[in-house]
Amino acid sequence: MKKKKYGMTVVCMTIGIMMIAVSCGGKKQESTDTEVQTAVVVETQAMNATEAVKETESALPAGEMYSYLTGEPVSETIGKQRPYAIMINNIDVSLPQSGVSQAEMIYEAQVESGITRLMAVFQDVDNIEKIGSIRSARHYYIDFANDNDAIYVHYGQSKYALSRIEDDNIMTIHGLSGYESKVFYRSSDRKAPHNVYTTGKMLAEGLEVTGLTRDYPAGYTPRLQFNHVDTELKDGINAQKVNIPFDSEPYFTYNTEDGLYYRYQYGEAHIDRENDQQLTFKNIIVQYVNEKSISNQDHQDMTLNGSGKGLYITDGKAEEITWKRNDNADKTKYYDASGNEISLNPGKTFFEVVSDSKTVTLE
Repeated sequence: MKKKKYGMTVVCMTIGIMMIAVSCGGKKQESTDTEVQTAVVVETQAMNATEAVKETESALPAGEMYSYLTGEPVSETIGKQRPYAIMINNIDVSLPQSGVSQAEMIYEAQVESGITRLMAVFQDVDNIEKIGSIRSARHYYIDFANDNDAIYVHYGQSKYALSRIEDDNIMTIHGLSGYESKVFYRSSDRKAPHNVYTTGKMLAEGLEVTGLTRDYPAGYTPRLQFNHVDTELKDGINAQKVNIPFDSEPYFTYNTEDGLYYRYQYGEAHIDRENDQQLTFKNIIVQYVNEKSISNQDHQDMTLNGSGKGLYITDGKAEEITWKRNDNADKTKYYDASGNEISLNPGKTFFEVVSDSKTVTLE
């Protein structure tokens, strides 16, 4: 009986002590619970965010991938093929051009006498019935093509480009080659040299003739990084209009409705003759380079190895960037002010390669 009574006393004392402990330590216990709950919430949110990113990255249907050129979904059949990089005439008498609105990327740089030439990079040309007019190669455009592991397409070349093509064994499909009639044709509505064109089917014939392949090398790593969703520049400066300092006075205007930049040159909209569409782009990259004339014909040379300044422009804003490339075997990459490689928004990109003695202006 005493044992039972003693035991009850112990139980009561124990309960009492526990109640006192809870009463005295109540606030501390509540704080601990709050901290635990907060940690759980934060951890859950982080897990959800990670899962959302993974879901976004893996949400593509079977047989699709993100394009190396645009960051947009494409079929693996198309996305795993090397692009064509085609030299496009851009002097005023050659306008309007054909097929350029279907290019995923376009490069512009100065050639002789203040005029510019374009290099249009195409991922899928199978159903394009007319591309051009096509002009001759310049040696620095070979670097732009190599940046994208593209097959370089041109009709003729400068002596500097020919030397580079031969020395570096560049993959090219070109006119004045003995097989040009299988890959190129001249239209009757324009005078030479502004009337050379090709088609998607003729380019495929060019692969057969040259023995080139559109397969990427094993373990290929794409040059550019892309966001999976449109992402605004946090600290960007206003860029509703982008003025490029070339003689043709090209500029881009930003359309807030579709989030694209519309291109103009020679005082009018830059139009594709084949579909009457104005050229539009999600991204613009300005790359400032050291540029100089190297011949009596005013052939240009550009320093494309090393590093330099530039601009990344998207969604009506711009940020300063740095470009870097070690050597001819390397590929140009772009970095923000913190030294991080930039991620482009998904969509088409226009590359303006401009002398560092000039300035692109923003409005």
